[in-house]
Amino acid sequence: MRYLFTSMPVSSHLMPLIPTAHAALAAGHEVLVATCGPAERTATAAGLVTVRAGADRRAREPYDALLRTLEESGAGSAPDDETSLAVHGRAFGEVGARMLDDLVDIARAWGADAVVYPAIHAAALVAARAVGAAGVLHGYGTPLPTFGPALDHLAPHAARAGVDKVTEAEIEIDVLPGSLATFTDVPTAIGRPAHRLPMRYGCFNNGGTLPRWVLRRGSDAGGPPRIVATCGSSPAMTRGGALYRDIVLATGELGAELVLLTAGADLPHLPDELPPHVRPERWVPLRELLDGCDAIVHHGGSGTVLSSFAAGMPQVSLPMPGTVNVSNARTVADRGAGRTLDIDASGPGAVSDALTWALEDPEPRRAAREVAAEMAAMPTPAAVVERMSGLLAAGRT
Repeated sequence: MRYLFTSMPVSSHLMPLIPTAHAALAAGHEVLVATCGPAERTATAAGLVTVRAGADRRAREPYDALLRTLEESGAGSAPDDETSLAVHGRAFGEVGARMLDDLVDIARAWGADAVVYPAIHAAALVAARAVGAAGVLHGYGTPLPTFGPALDHLAPHAARAGVDKVTEAEIEIDVLPGSLATFTDVPTAIGRPAHRLPMRYGCFNNGGTLPRWVLRRGSDAGGPPRIVATCGSSPAMTRGGALYRDIVLATGELGAELVLLTAGADLPHLPDELPPHVRPERWVPLRELLDGCDAIVHHGGSGTVLSSFAAGMPQVSLPMPGTVNVSNARTVADRGAGRTLDIDASGPGAVSDALTWALEDPEPRRAAREVAAEMAAMPTPAAVVERMSGLLAAGRT
């Protein structure tokens, strides 16, 4: 079986797919990744053969414009309100439009049997339909259909590729544990996948050298609690570092150690000289880091939320309005494993109060560990690849 994996040119969009790609390779299947930009670099660093789809800068321009819109609070409040759907549909659709010709050409020339993609990368499904390949909708958090507003934007481009009608992917890989509620309702007019395959989330966060201090949890030896703060690689998610500044002040009040993951972003509102309790790091593999921590404060990103659940970690979220991060954070709070704060109204005091609760109340850790056990019992990527390949082979014959 030949699996073509693809995402928009954003690392966090591709990372959830990489454990599945590795499992497919280990099972003897052919795997190729088609993307560009940071996602291309992530794929090659993960040891995956990659071909460029789209010109790096041009393909990413609409996504960068979306981040500016988010920073200016111009994308609505909830991920499924009318404003958010329209703003994200234009951005994701235009990124896809700038990649579509390459995706179709690559899929056809390589002879892809299936195209594996996250829901927001609607151009991948168009490319699959253009070459007669199966579609595999790969979850990365809250289960979502292939993003309809992006498909609407892509309609004239799809027609030029010979696709007049798009039907939903044949298979959906769902990584959300069953006990977690979803709070995003994205409408779909193209049907539903015929097969839904639950799968354990892979927690892939790039490779890297793990500092030895990560292996020692300070609170276990009577030291201060260790808290990690991460808001992804976009400065927009931290208001240019202003959010990190509040977290630094809050953790100082708690007497905690703070591991601050900056991803090398330009953060003008973060002081150049940080207090002694802060340990700034550009990047540390998150799942392994969490084993030595006591709580996490983050932006509500899907991968961060599920990696935190997999580690049994209490969470405090400050999500950007108008994004799926809002519903992710609501899912965490509904499960009793964390609290959600208003990114535009919360100061150091509110962050300190939420982290005090996360550290001292046993309930959020108990709830998080229940989800961790639930995730560990879900089918592995290897088992899902075997099942998926059987379904695709049966459909092809």
